[in-house]
Amino acid sequence: MRAPALIAVSLLLTLPACTARAEPRWSELNHQARAAIDAADYPKLRATLLELAPLMPGNARTAYNLAATAAKLEDRPAAFAGVLALCEMGLTYNLGADEDFAPLRGSTEFNDALACMKRNSAPVTHAHKWLTLAATDLLPEDLAFDPKSKRIFVSSIRKNLILESSGKVFATTDLPVMALAVDARRRILWATVGWMPHCESCAASDEGKTALLAFNLDTRKVLRWISSADPGLFGDMTISRSGDVYVSEGLHGAVLRLPQGAKTFERLDAAGEFPSPQQPALSADEKTLYVPDYIRGIAAIDLASRAVTWLQPASGIALNGIDGLRLHGHSFYAVQNGTQPARIIRFSLDLQTQEVLEANWPGLGEPTHGLFIGDDYLFIANTGWSEYDEHGKKREGSPPVTSEIWKLTAKE
Repeated sequence: MRAPALIAVSLLLTLPACTARAEPRWSELNHQARAAIDAADYPKLRATLLELAPLMPGNARTAYNLAATAAKLEDRPAAFAGVLALCEMGLTYNLGADEDFAPLRGSTEFNDALACMKRNSAPVTHAHKWLTLAATDLLPEDLAFDPKSKRIFVSSIRKNLILESSGKVFATTDLPVMALAVDARRRILWATVGWMPHCESCAASDEGKTALLAFNLDTRKVLRWISSADPGLFGDMTISRSGDVYVSEGLHGAVLRLPQGAKTFERLDAAGEFPSPQQPALSADEKTLYVPDYIRGIAAIDLASRAVTWLQPASGIALNGIDGLRLHGHSFYAVQNGTQPARIIRFSLDLQTQEVLEANWPGLGEPTHGLFIGDDYLFIANTGWSEYDEHGKKREGSPPVTSEIWKLTAKE
């Protein structure tokens, strides 16, 4: 699930304060940085960002802010190191148009950084088109695969339905369908649903409603409907071999577990830990739940102790903006649609190396999620989010959006 609307103001992302309990340190620092920007207090801003950075590991915006602040303070070595890190992340920024970097203009190092941004905008692809979805304007979000029937399921936010890859409708719902997960052993297709303004036919009175549904894979019958007791949005999920379902709540930030056969959720995190959790992924031994957060990076939750550890990447790796996350072998495969460019990327599990697999080609658009079938990684391309305004309405004159599923072969 893409993050709730976040506003980039000047150098910093402005985030809502956490009200459930004392404001967490990362959020407190974020607000202090905002105040330092408003006061043009760049020494204070740099000190604040240096403390914030390890609490938001791999956040490209923080790295950008540090480089820009160093340039404003005319600390050229730190500024050049910062823009080099942005270059290594494989991201593209219009550094030349940002007045914060004016003290660096004309230098060999800055010209090299501009050239790097240009290289990072070159097309990269290893995939080929596997399927064009017949229906348009779906806003497809997630994929799931049933190994018994060989069916692939696609969720639609816009149309409130679950499609099979054949084009046949598997199920319709009253609310947008977000995440999908197959429990092949128990013959269940799990789906999260929740009100979103992008919905074509939702009532405004349903705002805040969200639920986890279980469908029988063979009869399509709804077996369970577990509604949230509080307003929110169940976004992404994964499922364990034992049938436990892990769900992220994206509006307020929570990571939940529904043990196999249980009727109520358990919360795994403390309020304020995750501002925008996305698609979780289980380790091979299923003792650790990896949770990408659109803002903070990737956290590892020890499922026995519920301890949360934020993974620390190499300096040239950006972890913000991850929507979909899968583990395969010794790698994370991520759909990163909150960066420029949007891309499919592979990280080593220790987050010391990366490889951009897909980026900067016209048909990619804004991808959302992917899945593995053996060593084949299938992902949704050209979902069409850019065709909707901030209120979730299709832009006037926008043409119908045709989404596709593309496939690439995993590598280690």
